[in-house]
Amino acid sequence: MTSGSNSSSTPDYSAVELPDTPRTEWHYTQRRAELLQLIKEAGHPGELNQTELADRYDVSQQQISKDLDRLGEHVRENTSGARRALVVDSVLNRSIRGLLNDGKYHKAGKLALEYDDWLTQSAEEGSRPGLTDVMDYSAEYTVVDSDDDLDEMKEKADELF
Repeated sequence: MTSGSNSSSTPDYSAVELPDTPRTEWHYTQRRAELLQLIKEAGHPGELNQTELADRYDVSQQQISKDLDRLGEHVRENTSGARRALVVDSVLNRSIRGLLNDGKYHKAGKLALEYDDWLTQSAEEGSRPGLTDVMDYSAEYTVVDSDDDLDEMKEKADELF
C-alpha cells in the first residue's frame, strides 16, 4: 500500500524483516511490521484483539493502541490519493457483492448509497475525503470473551444497517 516514497522519518513497515527471536524481544518497528501484516490478513484493525496482542508482545494494551495509531498515520502518509481511492472502491464493491450474495439487500443498498455520496463529495471537492466523512460508524474496540458476546455484537451490527 505504499507509494514508494516515504517523506517522513517513519520506517517502511511493510519492508521490515521479522527476526526469529521471541516477539517479546522485538524492536517496536518489528512489532508494528507484524501488526501491519495481521491487519492486512484480517482486513480491518478492529478484527484484532488488542489485549491478546499485548500479551503476545509483552507490552500494554495502550502500547498496542498507540502502535495501531502510528500504523494508521504511516499508511495515510504513504498512500497516494489514487491508491486510496482504488482500495476504497475495491473493498466497497466486494462488500456490496458479499451483502447481495448473503441476501442482505437493504444493507447493500445503504452501503451503495453511502458510497455514492462519498464519490459525489469527492468529485465536488476534487479530492477523496476520508470514508469516515460520509459513513457513520464507531471506532470503538470491544474484547469479545464468549460466543454469546460475539452473537450479541453481530446482532447489534445488523441493526446498524
